[in-house]
Amino acid sequence: MLADILLKYWKIFLGLGIILAIGGLFIPNDIASKIVEFTGFAILALTAYVLGYKMATDEAEKYIRSEMEKLAKRDIRYKVASEKMIKNLKGRIG
Repeated sequence: MLADILLKYWKIFLGLGIILAIGGLFIPNDIASKIVEFTGFAILALTAYVLGYKMATDEAEKYIRSEMEKLAKRDIRYKVASEKMIKNLKGRIG
């Protein structure tokens, strides 16, 4: 659920994380500046993790699809298996 929101609005979260991480340097209160800075870096880390996972999953899906299409030319059972694998892979994302 959080990942879906991050994927949909990742540009907003990226900008917000950068603003908070840099903006924390200009707050005169030490405790408040560390909290704001840490929050900004946490948002950046979560966004980077979700985007990286999405890109890796997309690449894995392409690879599975291409390899199984090669095998499916020989036997129809491989086509059914590839569809099941891709369905399970997509089910774990969203």
